[in-house]
Amino acid sequence: MYLVKIFNSISGIEGDGIFAGEPIPKGTIVFYYSNDDIYVSKKEFKSLPDLKKQQVYKLGVEAENGDWIVTDGDANHSCDANILSLFVDGLYCDIAVKDIQIGEEITIDYGLFYSSFPWQMKCRCHSNNCRGVFGSAIAVDFQAQQLWNSRISEAVDRIHHVSQPLFSRDDESAKVLTLALRSKHSPRIFPYIKFSMICAYPDNGDEIMR
Repeated sequence: MYLVKIFNSISGIEGDGIFAGEPIPKGTIVFYYSNDDIYVSKKEFKSLPDLKKQQVYKLGVEAENGDWIVTDGDANHSCDANILSLFVDGLYCDIAVKDIQIGEEITIDYGLFYSSFPWQMKCRCHSNNCRGVFGSAIAVDFQAQQLWNSRISEAVDRIHHVSQPLFSRDDESAKVLTLALRSKHSPRIFPYIKFSMICAYPDNGDEIMR
């Protein structure tokens, strides 16, 4: 579920995209999996007709256990994305890694998504650091990984310094994620496999805990 105001419009990247309906400061948690999202189990997904599967592919995100979560917006891919995926105590969310202006398209890097099957797409983001082709079957170069790490790290530093719409949500998923975020002091990013938010021990900045 998106926590900020969004609207659909024609994208300069491909097809329709989602756009910011309000200013979104860097460090804002933009999206999380809420109790209101549509969940499709691995077993149920396999039994769907092909047309329904294509709809889930387009609007859904695959979890590591093979289940699917169908989101309420279809953000286009960009190699210069303004939101990126983050895990907090194993909980998925998307964080704004740039200040996003009203009317600006919201984009995410599909290279961070988990997939149990190989796929690839031609990129049309037209950014200066466009990778040309991306997908689960293509290794992500070190430069792209460093870009993800630096941008997510900078955004995480701002989590407790910007207004978080998440913190006022009253569904159970939001409460759990809010508690996880608020428990992180001097947060850092653990960049291996998933970009996970961690907490530095107060007495030793070199030690970390998951």
